[in-house]
Amino acid sequence: MLRAIHAINLALPILALSCGEANALVGADLADRTVQRYTVVVASAKGRCSGVVLAQDIVLTAAHCVEGKSNLHIRGNTGGGYQTLAPSALSAVIETIQHPLYRATESGSPDLAIVKLEKPLPDRFLPVVVNPRSLNEGDNLIAAGYGQNSDRDTAAVLRMVLLRVSSAERDWVTLVRAGADASGARPGDSGGPVFAYRGMHSVVALMVGARPDRTRAVALSAHYRWIRETIEKLSTPYWIRNTTDKLGTP
Repeated sequence: MLRAIHAINLALPILALSCGEANALVGADLADRTVQRYTVVVASAKGRCSGVVLAQDIVLTAAHCVEGKSNLHIRGNTGGGYQTLAPSALSAVIETIQHPLYRATESGSPDLAIVKLEKPLPDRFLPVVVNPRSLNEGDNLIAAGYGQNSDRDTAAVLRMVLLRVSSAERDWVTLVRAGADASGARPGDSGGPVFAYRGMHSVVALMVGARPDRTRAVALSAHYRWIRETIEKLSTPYWIRNTTDKLGTP
């Protein structure tokens, strides 16, 4: 699979930005250091999902990964290039903002949430570039997640896999295997980033669900404005936002 990724990297143009539902990327390789810099675990008392770093103290994940969950916190690689060590605890989550159109009972609603961390991530993590270009059928993308590698494997190890867009709508893309081997998401990969890159990674979609032969992802191009506005909002100190909300905007 790595040979396929390297081949795609030479020709692929730059594109723009579950807990249980997304079934660890089957047929995947250990993630490289670049992907490790952008991807984290979003853990709760009920299990784990994946997430992507938007700012040193802001992470994007799936809305169903945070809704109704307690003890939300962020974990990630320990540094030093160690790919198989258990992720270390990094920060508690102090605030969550779900997409305003998300409805847990509506499968077509934007399953996105952005969380604010209690403290900044270590310098080994970097904010990802959110790329607003739309996706098209046939695009080859790199998906990454901290899901289970098998039904018996519960270790949190970051993996990445080459997937292909089989269908694309304004808000959604369906991803299938790009090669001969079976590949796709598994439990814990929900909220995991889907990258397109040439020279640098940029995130274009977020995994939120899967079947044995396909992975469902939210296309971020349709939600680029909400993502940018939410980052700006969460970058303002909470007490200032709270005071503004009470007093009203001049």
